Amino acid sequence: MGYRFIEHTADIAVEVEGESLNDLFISSCYAWREAAMDISSFQKESSKKFIFNSTNLEVLLIELLSELNFQLYSKGWVFVTIQNLFLEETDSGYHLEIELFGQKHNSEIHKFKEEIKAVTFHQMKIEKVNNTYKTLIVFDI
Repeated sequence: MGYRFIEHTADIAVEVEGESLNDLFISSCYAWREAAMDISSFQKESSKKFIFNSTNLEVLLIELLSELNFQLYSKGWVFVTIQNLFLEETDSGYHLEIELFGQKHNSEIHKFKEEIKAVTFHQMKIEKVNNTYKTLIVFDI
């Protein structure tokens, strides 16, 4: 499970992988946070639960990361850690439930690295290679 940032001409790109789809989604959330924020310390002040449904995995991942973006830039809430993540395939596509712990943005301990304007579909394709799920995520800055 993990991620690594790669060179991209104008945006931020990250290759993400996981042993399962859950691992891939969790690593993607942490990659988004590392791209957006430098967190020197944190507390788990509150939790938020989100539910998403989609016909495909790429849309589901984009919706999740876009929600993290919305929570940070519009609501001033920083996600710190993932408490629970439940992902299942359904008759109509995929269902995702995630519970996050976080806190209100505090400029003394949360430093912005880059303002992520959007999470894009550019080059995103979730694939299973051997026994590992992989994707590329591009953040528009």
